[in-house]
Amino acid sequence: MEGPPGAGRTRLLAEALELATRNGFAVAGGLPPGAGAPHPGGRAPRPPAGISPPGAGGPAPGAAAAPPGAGSPARGAPPIRGGVRARPPGAPGGTLLAPPGQSAVEAVAIRLRERAGTAPAQVVALDDLHLADHATLTTLCELIADPGARPVLWLLSFTTVGDAVAPHPVPACLGRLRRGLGADRLPELGPLSGDPLAQLVADWAGAPPDAALLALVESVEATPRAVIDLVRGLVEDGEVCVLDGAARLGPPDQGARGPGGGVHLPAPVPRRLSALVQRELRSLSEPTMKALRLAAVLGSPFAPEDLSAMLGEAPVGLLAAVDEAVGRGLLVCGEHDLAFRTEPIWRVLLDSVPPPVCALLRRQAAELLLPRPDGVERAALQLVHVAQPGSTQELRAIAEGSRRLLASDPSTAAALATHCMELLPPGRAEHLRCARTAVEALTRAGDLDRAIALAQETIDEAVRFAAPSPHALAGDLAALRASMSTALLLLGNAQSARRAAGDALAVPEGGPPHREAVVTHLAASYLTGDDSAVEQARRILSAPDDHPRAVRVGAMAFQAFGQWQDGRVGDAVGALRRAVALDRAGEEAHAVDPRWFLAFALTRIDEYEEAAAVVRSAARSAPAEAGTLAATVPAVLRAPLHLAQGHLDEAEEAARAGVGGAAGPCVPMLAPQAWLVLAFAALRRGALAQAEEHVRTLEKDFPQHTSSPWWAARVLLSAQLAEAQAEPAAAAEVLAEVACREGALRELVLEDPAAAAWSVRCALAAGRPELARQVVDAAELLRARNPQVRSVLAAALHARALAAGDARCLARAGGLHRNPWARAAAAEDHAGLLLESGEEEHAIGELDRAMEAFGALGGDRDAARVRARLRELGVRRRHWTHAKRPVSGWESLTKTERKVAELVAGGLTNRQTARHLFISPHTVGFHLRQIYRKLGIRSRTALVRFRT
Repeated sequence: MEGPPGAGRTRLLAEALELATRNGFAVAGGLPPGAGAPHPGGRAPRPPAGISPPGAGGPAPGAAAAPPGAGSPARGAPPIRGGVRARPPGAPGGTLLAPPGQSAVEAVAIRLRERAGTAPAQVVALDDLHLADHATLTTLCELIADPGARPVLWLLSFTTVGDAVAPHPVPACLGRLRRGLGADRLPELGPLSGDPLAQLVADWAGAPPDAALLALVESVEATPRAVIDLVRGLVEDGEVCVLDGAARLGPPDQGARGPGGGVHLPAPVPRRLSALVQRELRSLSEPTMKALRLAAVLGSPFAPEDLSAMLGEAPVGLLAAVDEAVGRGLLVCGEHDLAFRTEPIWRVLLDSVPPPVCALLRRQAAELLLPRPDGVERAALQLVHVAQPGSTQELRAIAEGSRRLLASDPSTAAALATHCMELLPPGRAEHLRCARTAVEALTRAGDLDRAIALAQETIDEAVRFAAPSPHALAGDLAALRASMSTALLLLGNAQSARRAAGDALAVPEGGPPHREAVVTHLAASYLTGDDSAVEQARRILSAPDDHPRAVRVGAMAFQAFGQWQDGRVGDAVGALRRAVALDRAGEEAHAVDPRWFLAFALTRIDEYEEAAAVVRSAARSAPAEAGTLAATVPAVLRAPLHLAQGHLDEAEEAARAGVGGAAGPCVPMLAPQAWLVLAFAALRRGALAQAEEHVRTLEKDFPQHTSSPWWAARVLLSAQLAEAQAEPAAAAEVLAEVACREGALRELVLEDPAAAAWSVRCALAAGRPELARQVVDAAELLRARNPQVRSVLAAALHARALAAGDARCLARAGGLHRNPWARAAAAEDHAGLLLESGEEEHAIGELDRAMEAFGALGGDRDAARVRARLRELGVRRRHWTHAKRPVSGWESLTKTERKVAELVAGGLTNRQTARHLFISPHTVGFHLRQIYRKLGIRSRTALVRFRT
C-alpha cells in the first residue's frame, strides 16, 4: 500500500491489526530501523497520528487528541511500542517486542521461526518501508517467500513521494513479490473527498462544514494529516464558527466584495492556509514566481498570450515557468487558457503584489486588451478595480464592457455597471445609462426586486437633479423606466408594469417610443384584462414597417393569445411559430420570448417533439449561468412537457427548479405554471393533501386574472381536486360555474386533451346531462375551428362518444389520442360502454390496458380506480411488491398504509379515504389498526401529530 505522508497508511495498518487480533490471529507490526531518525535531506518525518516512533513516549505536550477518523488507531487498538505492536491484555497471540538494536523485520523473522507449526494464522504489518535499506528488504523478501508451515498475511506500507530517495529498492522488491507470489498492490491512497472528507472536517471543526469551508479544505492536498492541521489551525485562530448547526468560515460577513459590491475578488485566505501556500511558493524558481504573480493580476482563468505580453517575452519564454507551475499543482491547463488550481492559491499570489504596483499592472493589462475583439469586456474587469471619479476613458470602457457582458454574464455586467454608477455624478446621462444596464443585468440574473429598487431610486434622483432642465434626460429616463417595467412584469406585478411602461411611452413629442416599453405595455394590458391589447397588436402588425422587429414579435405573441382564447388553436400556434422565426437572439424583449408560449401551446396539443426542440432553442438563446433566468426558464418550460408525457418524477424536478430551486431564481410571471405542474402531479399520484397545499400557494401568491394564460388550468385543477376529495357533484358545480362565462368552458377543455372527456364523465355521474352537452358543444366548436389539429379532434370525438354511449367512436378516439393519460382514460371509458352492452370479456381487456397504462405513468389513483372496477367483475390483479421493512416506525408501513395514513392525517374520514383509494371503509379501518400498531399510537390525533 502506497500513499503520501499523512494519507492514513498507518491508521489502516493499525485497524487491520486490531481486526486480526479480535478474530484470533497472531499479530505483529512495526516500523523499520531509521523511522525515528532524520529523513534523507535533513527533515525528520512527522510520526503518524496516534503511533509514536521508537523512544517517542507518546504525543508532544499540548497535542490535541485525535478524534475518530483523524489518523489515530481505532478505539481499543493496542499501542505500538518500540516499533512493534504489543499484545493487549487478554488478547490471543503473543507479545512481540524488538530488543534494542534489532529491526522489526528481524523480530518478525525470529517470531515466525519460534511459532512455526504451532501458531495460528498470522498477520504482519510493516510501515514506512521506504526508510528500510536494501539488506533489510532482501531479508523481508526471503521471509515472505518462505513463511513456514502456517499462512501469513503480510501488510506492507511505503511512500515514494516527498523526501523519499529515488530510485529506491521498494518498488523492485514489491515487483519481485508480485511476480513470484501474486502479491496485490492496493490503489494508492489519494486525497480525501466527498463524505469522508466532510466527516473528518466535522470531527475537528465541531459541526458539519458548509460548502465554503469544505471547498477551502479541498484546496490543500486533502490527506488526513493536512486536513487536520489546517482545520485545527483555523479553529485555534478563530477563523471557524458554528452557525445554524454548520461550521463556517467566520465571521459570517468576512467574504471580500469587489468594487461596487459585486465585482468578484477571491475571498480572503485564512492565515494558516496562506502560510501553507506561501511555504509552497517559496520553493519555486524566480521566473515562475514572477509569472504567477502577473497571472494572478490577470485573473483566473487567464490567456497565455496575455501573460506573454505582460512579461514582454515570446511564448517560448513561458514554457519553463508554466511547466513548473503545472507540475507543482498550482496551475491547471484548459483547452485555450490556464487557471489557478484553487482560489486560495490565486488570492495569496494576488495579495503578494503591492497595491500600487497592482494598480499599474491592471492599467497595463487593460491597454493590452482594449484593441482585441473581446478586449473591452476583459479590460473593464481590470479597470473596475482602479478607476477613479473623473477618469472619463476608464469609466467609458467599464460602461461599454458591462453592456457587452449583458447576455453572456449578467451578474458581472450588473457589478460593473453599479460600480461605474458610483463613480459618475447623479443626474447625468452617463449615470442613467449605466443604471439601465445594471437594471437589465439584474433582471436577467433574476434579482428582480433589486433591479426595480435601483431603477426607482435612480429615476427619483435624476428627476431631482435635473429639475432645471427636465427634457435633457427624457430619453434616458424613458429607457430606464422601460427596463424597470420589464422587471415588474417578470415579478408578476402587471399593474405596476403597465404604469411604468406607460410612463416610458409618454416621452416628449418627437421622441421614438421605446420598443421594450411597447412590448411590456402590451403584455401588462393583456394580463390585466384590457381588451385593447389585442387591437393594439393588430394595429402594429397592420403596419409592420413602422415598428422594430422586437415590437412586431411581441404583437404576434399577443395576437396568438387572443386567437387561443377564441379557440383558434391552429392560428395561434402558427402566429407563435412566425414570431419565433422573426425573433433574433439579443434583440428580443425577453419578458415576452415567443418561445416560452410556443412551447406551452405545443405541449397542450401533444406536439411533444417540436415542443422539446423549442425548449432546447430557448435554453440555447442565452447562456444558462447558474442562478439566472436563463437557468430557470427552461425548467419551467420542460415541466408541463414531462407531465403531459407521463414522466412525473422529471416533471416535479423541473417544476421545483422553476419555483426557485437550485437551478435559479423564481420567475413569478411563469411560476404559476410550475406550481400547477406540481399540483397536477401530486393529484395523479393520489397525494391530495400535497396537491391542496400547492393550490393554496397558487391562490395566495399568484392570484390569476381571467385573462391569464394559467387561469383555465387553475380552474381545471380545482375541479379535479374537488372530484377527488368529495364527489363528482362537487366537480360539476365548479364546471357549471365556469360554463356561465362566455368562452370559459372552451378554454378549460383546451388545457388538457383528456379534460373534455373528464368533464363529461363528471357531469353524467352527477346527473347533469345538460352540463355534459355544454362540454360536448365546446369541444365540437373547437373541432370545427381546428380541423387539422389532431389533439382537438381526438378530445372532441372522445367527449361526444362518451356522452352518446358510442363504444365504436370511443375506440376511434383512443386511437387518435397521442397524450398517454387521455389514451388510458379512453380505454377505461371504452370498457364502461362495453360492460353496458354485455361485452364483459372485451371490457376486462380494456380495463387491464387502462390499469397498466395508468400504473406505468405513475397515476396511482387512476390505477386504483380501474383495479376496483376489475374487482367488481371478480378479477383481482396483484399490485404490491414484497420488501424488507423494519417492524415499527414510518418506514415499516406498506405503500397502501402510507397513503391511508396521509389521507387520514389530512382530515379525511374513513369513508372519504375509502372512496379516494377505491377500497371499502372496512379495509381502511383494518389498515388504520395496522398503522397505529406499527407507529405505537392509538388515535387519529396522534397520527396527525406524528405526520407533522
